[in-house]
Amino acid sequence: MRLSSKYSGFLIFVISLMSVNTQASSLFSKETFNSYTADKRASRVGDTVTIIVMENAQAKSSAGAATDKGFGLSASGSSPNGSWPFGIGVGSEINGDAAIHRNGFIKAQITALVEGKDANGNLIIRGRQNITLDGEVQSIEVTGRVRNSDISSQNTLLSSRLFDANIVFIGQGSVSEGTEPGVIAKLFKWLGLS
Repeated sequence: MRLSSKYSGFLIFVISLMSVNTQASSLFSKETFNSYTADKRASRVGDTVTIIVMENAQAKSSAGAATDKGFGLSASGSSPNGSWPFGIGVGSEINGDAAIHRNGFIKAQITALVEGKDANGNLIIRGRQNITLDGEVQSIEVTGRVRNSDISSQNTLLSSRLFDANIVFIGQGSVSEGTEPGVIAKLFKWLGLS
């Protein structure tokens, strides 16, 4: 019996030490709780959202110019052998018309990351994707802001719902380089002849 009273006294002492600074805390946190039945929409920094990019851009521009310039000088004189008229004339005429028609259509899906929230609670997003096809690198980058209510329950977003949107599509490779003007065309442009 004496042994059990020693252990019971020690046990009471240990329990009293442990209960001095104990506090209960909950396993539940409102900030991080996400129900199994809740929508899986992006709403916090670090979440991802799929952007469906469907943009159609058309531009038309035309210009016309006409310029006439002239300069004339004439002189005449006489000598014992007869008269000799001199004449010099310089003239230039420029007529030109230019027209540019551009059409562009982009259709893609890209996953973007929520990088922050602005003062109104709108999500600030950024996404980038590179695709290499036959040595040609196609790069698309999307940045902008979106209201949380514009993100669907499938966590997708149409690019037309972005505001302050910046959608950049760049191609690099032999096909894209083939659309650049050649050396002669660049020289004529530098000289102002084209």
